[in-house]
Amino acid sequence: MLATLLLSGCGQPEPDPMTTVHGTVTFQGQPLAGGLIVFSPDRERSTATRTLAAEIGGDGQYFLITDGLSNVPPGWYHIAIADTADLYTSAENTVRFPAALRRSDCSHLEREIIAGHDHVFDFHVQVAD
Repeated sequence: MLATLLLSGCGQPEPDPMTTVHGTVTFQGQPLAGGLIVFSPDRERSTATRTLAAEIGGDGQYFLITDGLSNVPPGWYHIAIADTADLYTSAENTVRFPAALRRSDCSHLEREIIAGHDHVFDFHVQVAD
């Protein structure tokens, strides 16, 4: 019986497994050089209550962080993506970054975050010339 107690960690509960979210955003086949990605909870299908945001790096990669940790609350989220300083929306003679992606209620992007998983959500934005 003593061996069982020693092996069980003195009754300490196991910590919740980490739930991480990261990925890459591309525009017209190239990494989106900066911007913001926002995960807003789906109020009808999710118990998550907080909107989460991450900066998109120059290489198109993002990592969601909550309160300084990479442990993200599980649930269904609507996603919005915005380019930096209108990089792709104000230049003449270029394909414009879709304005609808800037609003999570218009983007038609959604993902489910499941507890204890490492989620890789890549978003590839293509617009016809």
